[in-house]
Amino acid sequence: MNEETQYIDKDTKESVHANLGMFGLVLMSHGGYGTLQVGDDIIKLVDIYRLLSPQNFPAMRGKPKMIILQACSGGVYSKNLV
Repeated sequence: MNEETQYIDKDTKESVHANLGMFGLVLMSHGGYGTLQVGDDIIKLVDIYRLLSPQNFPAMRGKPKMIILQACSGGVYSKNLV
């Protein structure tokens, strides 16, 4: 687990979430198909989704989770649109 996913994992363990109605996460980075690049680390989006799953984030089970991703796609999508 890299530093960024460790931070998300640590945050999901905080007891304060049991009293909240939703969870929001904003990530801005370079990206690729299904990944984000933060510094030298490549983070798979599926790993982030897994950290926010009911099994890993029980305090937010059944509550909305809003994830905002702002990242380039490494040209994958733009090449397909032309």
